[in-house]
Amino acid sequence: MVVEPRRKPEQVRLERLLRLIAALIDTPRFLSIEELLDRVGTARGEDSAGYPQNGKSAKRAFHRDMNELAEAGIPVISGAVLGRERDTWGYRIRKQDYSLPEMDLEFDELAALHRAATAVRFDGVSGSEALWKLGGRVGEGTDAELAAVPVHPVLVDLFQAVTEQRVAEFIYNDQPRSVEPWTLAFDRGHWYVVGHDRGRNDKRTFRVDRIEGEATLSNPGAFQQPEDATGWVPLQPWQFGTNPAVTARLRVDADQVVWAARYLGVEPSERDQDGSAVFEVVVRNQDAFRHTVLEFLEHAEILDPPELRADMIAWLEGIAR
Repeated sequence: MVVEPRRKPEQVRLERLLRLIAALIDTPRFLSIEELLDRVGTARGEDSAGYPQNGKSAKRAFHRDMNELAEAGIPVISGAVLGRERDTWGYRIRKQDYSLPEMDLEFDELAALHRAATAVRFDGVSGSEALWKLGGRVGEGTDAELAAVPVHPVLVDLFQAVTEQRVAEFIYNDQPRSVEPWTLAFDRGHWYVVGHDRGRNDKRTFRVDRIEGEATLSNPGAFQQPEDATGWVPLQPWQFGTNPAVTARLRVDADQVVWAARYLGVEPSERDQDGSAVFEVVVRNQDAFRHTVLEFLEHAEILDPPELRADMIAWLEGIAR
């Protein structure tokens, strides 16, 4: 019988931090400490990532983790948890502040990725939420809160490589890669590492669960992270699909314009005197675009084309009934 070697304490701690980051990102609202402890999970022994069973010890460990995230520059924000009888403080990471870079995929690659992604179920993400994010259709059913987040064994090494600027060497698509990792991103149920591929002398994005085996790391300080290594545009699910492309005109209220420009990946085509703006967005998947518009709540309105606007109105009227 093969006995797996015990993991080092720092490996267990880093895995817990990764779970915490994923939980903070994968939520549209502020989560209380208790909710975050539940989503990260409880440690089942010294070799298990999670928080202690004792409530006071768990909260102390949680606050230490939050301090580490702040020191690492992770953009955690805080605010009131809605729906509580008493004031409760919560935390989250806005996706637009911690997003996946543009992967420069061609249309046929986006279509293939869409077909593959909607054919699988992501662990720890409710079915309708995963379909909405990926542009699939949602039927009747129930939602469940996030219970677990995917953690690949090599994530611990990659997290160390990013924070200590170590070159990571690993096998990807049967090819050896030597990468200067700039950042880790958790997006649509998967972890990605983004950085400079030395062999190809270009920026590359790698899906972590497709890395084969372990990663070998160089000494710390082996490269200098570029100043523009953060702030890329996230993948745009409304472009995932094979339907004919249409140009949607979306009006966004003034207090949402800056965020909308970053989220949509385009600058406004028109600006009004009240500060609101109109964005022109190429749409190949109406369901995914509808979900995107709903994220703005009452602060956005589809102006054109008429069929896209009518589709949104009909969908909202159906929900109201």
